[in-house]
Amino acid sequence: MQFSKHGNGLHNLICRSVPDRLHDRSNNHEDDARLLTSSDRLNIYDIVNTIIMSPQVLATVGGSGTRLYPLTLNQPKPLVELCDTAIIAVLFRLLAVQGCRRFILGSRGANNTLELSNYFKAGEGFFKRLGISDPDGFCYQPQYDDRGSADSLRYNINYFDINDDILVVSGDNLIDIDLKKFIEFHHQHKPVLTVAVKQMEPGENVSQYGVADIDYDLRIKRFVEKPKNGTEPSRMINTAFYLFSPEIRKVLHDMGDAARDIGGDLIPYLTEHGYDVYGYPINGYWIDIGTPERLHQAAMDVLASKVKHFNLRHEYKPHQWIHPSTLAKIQKDLDIGEIELRGNVSIGRNCRIERGTVIEDSHIGHTSMIERDVEIRKSMVMSFSNIKRGVIVNKTIVGRHSTIGTNCVLDADQPHANGRIPVIGEDVILPAESTVLPGTRVAPLKYSHRVLATGRFVELGIDDRNIYFTEKIR
Repeated sequence: MQFSKHGNGLHNLICRSVPDRLHDRSNNHEDDARLLTSSDRLNIYDIVNTIIMSPQVLATVGGSGTRLYPLTLNQPKPLVELCDTAIIAVLFRLLAVQGCRRFILGSRGANNTLELSNYFKAGEGFFKRLGISDPDGFCYQPQYDDRGSADSLRYNINYFDINDDILVVSGDNLIDIDLKKFIEFHHQHKPVLTVAVKQMEPGENVSQYGVADIDYDLRIKRFVEKPKNGTEPSRMINTAFYLFSPEIRKVLHDMGDAARDIGGDLIPYLTEHGYDVYGYPINGYWIDIGTPERLHQAAMDVLASKVKHFNLRHEYKPHQWIHPSTLAKIQKDLDIGEIELRGNVSIGRNCRIERGTVIEDSHIGHTSMIERDVEIRKSMVMSFSNIKRGVIVNKTIVGRHSTIGTNCVLDADQPHANGRIPVIGEDVILPAESTVLPGTRVAPLKYSHRVLATGRFVELGIDDRNIYFTEKIR
């Protein structure tokens, strides 16, 4: 493997990978090499081998996130919370603990770039929290208005002068994958591209994905984008988790302006021009968090411990997690049954929960306030929420810093349920006695033009503070 000029040289890897305690010894001894035990040497070699194998990561995060409105009106889609953690941070954490040390965010536009930059900065805090002392850090796509994921890949490869393998991931996916095995598969077959593919279960709709037409030896002949039901060549779908060989730099140069989207343009070009493209089947968890329903499903899966690399902290009882700062406030009421927790429950820090509350199979974000006689079931209540007395929340997402007025009902299982969930956006103040029906979304009124200008939604009504809307049936 080649080493780029961005700190990936073997000498730098070894020097940065030596445990801190060995560096401390070198200050007091002329020949610190003599102080390395066989265990120390093994640890160094393991770390070096891991990082040599682990490529730089490019996250394509340039999308507008309109399908997740109103949750993405104030923030990029990758920063939407999943059980108090940004979606993209969950993915980056998985990659970092498996050896990835340099992340490039292929963001586009001021809102995406500045928000992501403010969240991760240069990555010091992110790596420190993981106990990683040898990071290369975070980089960001310059002010370049890319025309899609392939265009972003081309630009960033050239801007950062990347001549090694590069791992390209979507910023809104959750995936359980053994990165070492994935990379070994890629090196064994030596294609220009290896795609992680997922076998969908019978009965699951694959028409919203790119579906692989794949040979017995896992060579991909083509992807059929969003095939009609019954016409799909397989049930293996594109997870948007890619490992490209250095050759891709020349391919993208040759394609020029034709390289816009990875799935729509780049992969078809590779397969049609005889380049080797392989599929790597994954057996673990995967979900594309592109809609409120999938975000809600991901949260329920996290609570059910189906996402193996997402470790909820501060276990109170089996399948229930409560931050100590909140538990100290509600412990007495839990003990006497005045607050009831059922099923899989996660509650963040510094929450206030009053008597008569029932929480079942739900996540409550940090610094939230829940008044008396509230029922929250199969829902995701984000941080800084204020749920007033007598509210019923069922199969609903409540966005950050929202207030749900007294005796409101938010329920995806009401009559005429359509499989879609209610979504309350950020900073919404929902009037008392409101009923929010399945599929209804609520945002502050000031965003009404922006919501409707997408052409994706239809207005259901307005009040003094809010617009109520739903996605058009397509």
